Amino acid sequence: MELQGFYNEQVLNELLYDGKITQLEYIYHHSEERIAEYKEYCERRHLPENEDSADAFTKYLLKREEYSHTEGMD
Repeated sequence: MELQGFYNEQVLNELLYDGKITQLEYIYHHSEERIAEYKEYCERRHLPENEDSADAFTKYLLKREEYSHTEGMD
């Protein structure tokens, strides 16, 4: 599937879940902010921008989100 521009998160989640896009496509069509954050993540870790680093970045975001939710529970 060829995407152009940015899409809302729900649409991207559905496309990713259905296997119609990759993690890297998800990042590049989410928002300018997400792209910048991903590029910074790769630069800090000396990683190429590819599917492996996109997968690692997504896991990093999920862990960060989980941490922020559990931090407020203390």
